[in-house]
Amino acid sequence: MDIFKSCFEKLTSDDRILMNQYFHGYDYKVASYTFMANYIWRNTYCLCWEIKDDYLYMAGTDCMTRDPQAIISMPLTKTGTYDIDMLRKGVLEAKEKFDSRGLPFSIEVIPESLVPVLEEAFPGQLKFDSSRDDEEYVYLKDKLINLSGRALHKKKNHMNYFKKNFVYEARPLTLDDEEALVCLVRDLMTLREEASPQAEVDEEMESLRVEEDAISEAIKMVELEDVYSMGIFIGGSLVAFSIGERLNKDTAVAHFEKAADSYRGLYQVVASEFCKALPEDIVYVNREEDMGIENLRKAKEALRPDHMVKKYSAQFL
Repeated sequence: MDIFKSCFEKLTSDDRILMNQYFHGYDYKVASYTFMANYIWRNTYCLCWEIKDDYLYMAGTDCMTRDPQAIISMPLTKTGTYDIDMLRKGVLEAKEKFDSRGLPFSIEVIPESLVPVLEEAFPGQLKFDSSRDDEEYVYLKDKLINLSGRALHKKKNHMNYFKKNFVYEARPLTLDDEEALVCLVRDLMTLREEASPQAEVDEEMESLRVEEDAISEAIKMVELEDVYSMGIFIGGSLVAFSIGERLNKDTAVAHFEKAADSYRGLYQVVASEFCKALPEDIVYVNREEDMGIENLRKAKEALRPDHMVKKYSAQFL
């Protein structure tokens, strides 16, 4: 992907500082608008970027598919506001780059609050769409810690069962845990492969392999400021983990959560312990979308989200 002049593979420390000014410049509320979220998926989506007229433009494509479709995300501001004329100019220049390569142009992962901004920049020229599969689940941190209330009674029973029957250690991950984490992910992949019908294995396993690469990148960042993690250890062995980061002043995002299925209540415990370790000023936890996967949707809905975060895509008419 060479639509923009810089790529994520060659980032310098100065690039990271600069890009964070844009990721932190507006409350996007969407889990993918962080430096970490883009960096760990940089190889999967062949991400590139460029700063023009004081906006950060990013483009990417799913490098793992045979017929990838290139997209850009919402241009990022570091001032908290958007100049409509400059935004219009920059988006049209980005579109020209796509047009010159014969690529369809679309803007994806648009926060709901910025749809009116794009409508003002391109009155009557854009078609906006949203999908339930892409909506992100946001929970009250305290609810995930305590699983309080009648609706979460069964979940709390699972958590209490684990605490009663297993002696465990809960602590943040360190760089020294990288090997154990990668081994756990691979073990979970093997178990999933053995349990799934062959027709489901190929597509699901490819998705899990891609996720393994992203998790391997994420563990290298667990000791950075505003990156949060939690590991659950039994007998010194890692059996579950969660990795996330601060999204804005009152919200953290959990990018990854994995647990051995053989322990009843382990998922509830790792989620609870992850939330316990978050800073006091964090009120909400964004646990991302369900991607339309039925079992994942049921699990996320069963935890009773406080609210959902909608995202939009836009194409020129």
